[in-house]
This record gives sequence, structure tokens and C-alpha cells, in this order.
Amino acid sequence: MNEQNDLVKKIYKSIVIAWAIAMFWCVALWKPWIALSITLGTILATALLFSLDCTVRRFFVPGTTNPGRSMMLVGFIKYLIIGVILFFLVRWHSISLPAFCGGVVLVHVAIVAKVVGVRMVERRNESGIQGLEGG
Repeated sequence: MNEQNDLVKKIYKSIVIAWAIAMFWCVALWKPWIALSITLGTILATALLFSLDCTVRRFFVPGTTNPGRSMMLVGFIKYLIIGVILFFLVRWHSISLPAFCGGVVLVHVAIVAKVVGVRMVERRNESGIQGLEGG
């Protein structure tokens, strides 16, 4: 379980690094509304990831009766809140919707990159290939 916690923490760190790179790019292009849109999308997607993580840790433990029902309730409430947030973001014309979606995708790209990187390191260690430091 501790190994999974480390992976989740590393995923959150990867999200922050990816967001920082995106912000550096936005600042370099002098696009503050794009930066705001990406930030809002990243916050929303990270909040979804965090809520899923907390829900699974709370409801999918031994001794819990009917975790699927609790998961459905949390999902319904979560997506209702997301719907309200997106309604107001769409009506606020200062937000770039493609950049907002890019912020949501940014979180998923960070997750995939972290998982692929971990798998590549595992395969390298299994095959006995030495890295640059190994000579």
C-alpha cells in the first residue's frame, strides 16, 4: 500500500511540473487568459483525481458493505457540481475553452507519462540493462 501512496504522490508532483511548464509557455507568449484557463482546467481535473483517490480509499476497504452504491452517490454529487462549474465557465466569455480542456488533458498526460515511465524503469531493471551511470 505504501508503494501505491508513493506513486500517487509522484503523479501529483508530475501534474505540478506539467502545469509549471504550461505556465512558463503562457508567460512567454504573454497570454494571461490562456494561463488562467489552463490553470482552471488543471485544478478541476486534479480535484477529480483527488476525489476518486479519496473515494476508493474510503469505500473500497475490507468490511465495507455495498461500496458501489456509495461510489455512485459520490459520483452523482461530484458530476452535478462539475456541471454547475462548467456552466458558469462557459457563460464567462473570458475563458478559453480549448485551453481549459488542455488543462484537463494535461493532468491525464502527466498520469500516463508517470505510469509509462515507471513501467519502462521496471522493464529496464528486469532485463538487466544498465543506465548511463552503470558504465
